[in-house]
Amino acid sequence: MRSWLVVAVAQQAAPLNPLRRLLRRPPPISDARYNSWTVNVESYERASPRVELKESPGAGTGVFAAQDLKEGSTATEYVGLLAECPDTRSGDLALYQSYYGENWRKYCQRYEIGLTGARVADAVGRAKGGSVVAGSLKTTCNVDEDLDACVTRAGEGEYVLLGKVERATVDEGVAQLINDHSTIRAPSHLTPSEGSLRPSDVDGFVLKDSAWPYPPVAVDGAALRRATQEYVSNIESETNCALVQATIGSSGLFAPRIFAVCTRDIKKGEELRLTYGAEWWLAQLRRAALAQVVSCAPSPRRAAALEAMIRAVEDVSVDARDAQAAACARAGCMPRAFVQPLERMAPLDELLADDSWQKILLAEEFLGAECVVDEIYADAFQPTLK
Repeated sequence: MRSWLVVAVAQQAAPLNPLRRLLRRPPPISDARYNSWTVNVESYERASPRVELKESPGAGTGVFAAQDLKEGSTATEYVGLLAECPDTRSGDLALYQSYYGENWRKYCQRYEIGLTGARVADAVGRAKGGSVVAGSLKTTCNVDEDLDACVTRAGEGEYVLLGKVERATVDEGVAQLINDHSTIRAPSHLTPSEGSLRPSDVDGFVLKDSAWPYPPVAVDGAALRRATQEYVSNIESETNCALVQATIGSSGLFAPRIFAVCTRDIKKGEELRLTYGAEWWLAQLRRAALAQVVSCAPSPRRAAALEAMIRAVEDVSVDARDAQAAACARAGCMPRAFVQPLERMAPLDELLADDSWQKILLAEEFLGAECVVDEIYADAFQPTLK
């Protein structure tokens, strides 16, 4: 009996057959965790504000828990201007200008969400914070009309929600001010300025000729890839909330309202952190490079390096897609379908041709862009190199 026991223990302690290891499969990746989040609008609107605004080190204003928040609880609403999606790029710019005023260049493409939702603006709750409603959203339900019947009659629309930045209050909702868990930045710009990117921030990814410090000669794509991989690796451990759209009754339709839901327990005083997505930061870097090409009249050599920067950003965006989608699924902070690589931009010689309407819009969008002073001196005082 004793000898049998010794053999049994030895068998249990034996290493797993390598062939069996090959047959083991990791659990399938799905959006089950994100899909489990729901928004309790009624409970949220009855409660006092659950968050507060404070300074976030290196990132400007941040959103912090004003009380202990449980996993799955609704923290705050994303409010701003809710409008039907413009049909043209000029329509986009007009919408930015009408809502953000003279600061529209600072905020455009930084605080916006695209969504599909019912055309009934007040379909859920009393819109405690609510959003400014524009266009054809002012559909109302009849007094004696069933809510589900009303939203079905009104139908759904495609909208853009521009986040309110200035004078935002926790009573209205401040999910639009929640900071990202980290950033994608060049080594020379590790500390962000108010959480925003500047055109010069691309220079940390642009390699320069060691014999002459001004004209860039290439793009450090490896550094860009490393920075992106580091961003993706932090998603699961550093995010603690997700943006979730409210639903309406039993209709199965979405309301045009977005809320921040806690993806884990958050202690009082802890900052709320989302993931904007690697492609958000890469898009900002691409815009920063494009702004210099459009507004700064760079030398041919620098223009070539900036275009290479744009292409490197697009390539890294594609490379990062699968790893980022898996990280978001595990964290429950974003549906995998939302992780989309950047659409490749047209060749710059076509985009910026003299007869190109895109050039006119880009010049308007990037008017006053920060230009690199060194480049001016490089053009004016080219030395004779030995």
